[in-house]
Amino acid sequence: MGEAMVVLAMDTATRTLAVALGHDEVPLASAALSVPRGHSRWLQPALANLLRVAGISAKDVEAVVAGVGPGSYTGVRLGVTTAKALAFALNVPLRPVSTLWALAEAALPAPALRPRCVLPLLYARRERAFGALYRKRGEGWEMVWPAAVRPLAEWVTAAAALTEEVCWVHDLTGEQVGLLAGAEGECWPLEAVAAGLGPALLRLARQPGVPELTGRAVHQLVPEYALPVQAEAQWAARQAETGGDSGGHG
Repeated sequence: MGEAMVVLAMDTATRTLAVALGHDEVPLASAALSVPRGHSRWLQPALANLLRVAGISAKDVEAVVAGVGPGSYTGVRLGVTTAKALAFALNVPLRPVSTLWALAEAALPAPALRPRCVLPLLYARRERAFGALYRKRGEGWEMVWPAAVRPLAEWVTAAAALTEEVCWVHDLTGEQVGLLAGAEGECWPLEAVAAGLGPALLRLARQPGVPELTGRAVHQLVPEYALPVQAEAQWAARQAETGGDSGGHG
């Protein structure tokens, strides 16, 4: 087995900005900042600080991991764009990891002695949430329900039909939390697992099946928005109202 690679990981899809630096999956330094609207100001300084604390130069980074969402358009795009730029400039592999999967791993970081399910949810407006159901066996994960956007009430109803206990992880605030009334099992807010999000990205990047993009292929990576960008949704609505004749150019 060769020497461990220096890996830099980041995720900006939630209101927590998470970054980590490690030797493969072993963290050297990590940080989680609660900056709902400050990702663009804090991402670069956070990455630079990780490298400084660990005594590692940016040119020594050998792989980059990006949390690809789902999440808000502006938030998730920042992290993915930064990761792509770094990987391309340094000519190192880029490994994309679902933010939902990373939240599940952050909630359940230890090997599972028995199969356990985690359902991470990220609020998607209008009482809906991005979500996916994952099952962990040992150190490995399998996706039970693929990522989707559903009303919170539907997530609760669907989970109630499972025979396995479910651990919930969510970013709901205020009255939104009440929409999970009836959810059975442990229920953790984002802040309870946020510190583990960066290290989770490092571990998951080593899981079988995670793509590795190199060279110009890094530019093919796109964030998982899961919902149309608001401007696109408004344009589609206008198209529907006018029968597709927007009066613009083709």
